Amino acid sequence: MIKQVYLFWFLVISLTIQGQELRNRFGDVYYTADMHKTKYNAPESTPYLNEVFTPAKINNINETKMVRFDAFEDRVEIMVSENKVVILEDKQPYSIKLLDGSGKLYETKSYYDEKGNTKASFFEVLALNENYSVYLKEKMKFSKAKKAQGYEASKPAMFKKQKATHYITDFKGESDQLIKIPTKVKYFIEFFPGHSKSLKMFIKDNKLKIDKSQDLMKIFDFYFDTN
Repeated sequence: MIKQVYLFWFLVISLTIQGQELRNRFGDVYYTADMHKTKYNAPESTPYLNEVFTPAKINNINETKMVRFDAFEDRVEIMVSENKVVILEDKQPYSIKLLDGSGKLYETKSYYDEKGNTKASFFEVLALNENYSVYLKEKMKFSKAKKAQGYEASKPAMFKKQKATHYITDFKGESDQLIKIPTKVKYFIEFFPGHSKSLKMFIKDNKLKIDKSQDLMKIFDFYFDTN
């Protein structure tokens, strides 16, 4: 009986220490893994880039972690146990490399939103160069369910992926914040005063689109190779 009691308290203490270590490292246990299904009542869609948790390497932590990216709430989740989730603190710098064969790398970074406020979130790393780094941001939009009205049929609650946006490091070295890249050429070339004409011609002659990742990096490579 005494051995059983001892074993019980040993397990309790071990789990408590393990849980505390995880909370100190990443954050607090926040909710169950399937909570989004009842919270939003959108069974035909998902707020996640990958609803199934994916193995990943986080910073220099030895053990593999299971992660997924909530593109609506704008956060990274880590599976603590079978049905418990930890929210990664986005104010801390993290590097997350997926181990699913995709080779994708994510980082938590600070950035300026449309109103000029500083925020933090996760971004997919597209290019890390000496002169510049390019990041991709994917977001989900949530539409509430609508009841049938007149000739309009009812619509279920739904998550829909928005058009991805690109961000770049401040290659002038004036700030650590990521800067959103405009989607229109006339605003994009304003990033390069004194070189806007040559860049505009390069984009036009090569039929490049600044909302395409590979084309965007060709433009930056051209700029830094010629300046």
